[in-house]
Amino acid sequence: MFKNRESLARFRLFNPLMLMSMVCLAVMGVLYIYSSCSVREDADLQQLYIRHAEALVLGLLLYGVAAFINYRRLLAWSWLAYGVILVLLILVPIIGDSQMGAKRWLFGIQPSEPAKLGIIMMLAWLYSRRGGTRGAGMFFLTLLVAGIPAVLILLQPDLGTAMVLVPTVFMMMFAANVAPKLLWGGTLIACVAAGLVLGLVYVTETVKMPTERREALIRATCLRDHQLRRLQVFIFPDKDLHGSGYNLRQSEIAVGSGGAWGKGYLQGEHYMLGYLPPSVSSNDFIFAVLAEEAGFAGTLMVLLLFLSLTGTGLWVAVRCRDDGGRLFCVGVVTLMFSHTFINIAMTIGLMPITGLPLPFISYGRTFMLTMMVALGLIQSVSMYGREPETHFS
Repeated sequence: MFKNRESLARFRLFNPLMLMSMVCLAVMGVLYIYSSCSVREDADLQQLYIRHAEALVLGLLLYGVAAFINYRRLLAWSWLAYGVILVLLILVPIIGDSQMGAKRWLFGIQPSEPAKLGIIMMLAWLYSRRGGTRGAGMFFLTLLVAGIPAVLILLQPDLGTAMVLVPTVFMMMFAANVAPKLLWGGTLIACVAAGLVLGLVYVTETVKMPTERREALIRATCLRDHQLRRLQVFIFPDKDLHGSGYNLRQSEIAVGSGGAWGKGYLQGEHYMLGYLPPSVSSNDFIFAVLAEEAGFAGTLMVLLLFLSLTGTGLWVAVRCRDDGGRLFCVGVVTLMFSHTFINIAMTIGLMPITGLPLPFISYGRTFMLTMMVALGLIQSVSMYGREPETHFS
């Protein structure tokens, strides 16, 4: 009888707003993936929305399982999950599948996606250990824990996924008060380095100089050819409109043509006529499809749903009574916000183009399942995090 009352009391702490917001976004993803793929000639590609819907159903099951398991027990085993992820990342360049010039897939999944969750769990566990210090030693241990998988992801190559770890790890370190002087000093150095890279790219495009010197400056940026082109397009939007800048320009036109209320579902002319390439309309640039068909009103609703997820995640963090749960929520919320902000910003030309998907809406089963498990664990923090902390061996 006592256990039944305890279970009922815990269930009352279940956060329905988080679940509803997540499901609404995922359903919108199914609808707009169908819309963006409906004009494709390849029958297999026309079925992407079905795969997304199947991932949604599986994700809901995983969400429920994660929500009703005490997150503290899972964090205690985070080192094992982290180790498995490292093994998978090491195997990717060896036996992984190559698609579009990059090796990112292994056994049908992208290990780089669960790696993000694994890093967050590992850091939350490290920061919450009883008697653990958060000085210089923890700072460099954090760099090691996040840096090893980040380097393996860069080798795939996948700069966007590796870069999204930066704000995620930074916010976790900031919230945990890890070596503040080193943290802010490292942040300043990173900002200066990023500024120098942008400056070098700008100079090579605007200043007349010998070819040898220009090539030397380009090599100094340590960027691959496609990464360099993306930065050039970001700094000079009118550069190479029929090449590297084509997708961005068509995306901006699609977003702007949606107006206040959009053209209507399945009425998006830009992707229907093929101006927005079908290879990107269902994943990286799906926000442009949504904006053209649903207009400002639809995009505002999407932003409000993401704001709801962010707000509920932070609310759960504030109400949690132990550092592990709080810091885990901070990490997941930052990761989701970073993906959302970067994806939308690149779609409208405010940031360089990257391969980061829009959470729950872009096609990408591994990423969606990862994020649904992550939110399920935040739901677990909501239900179990108000109890006094118990350390599990």
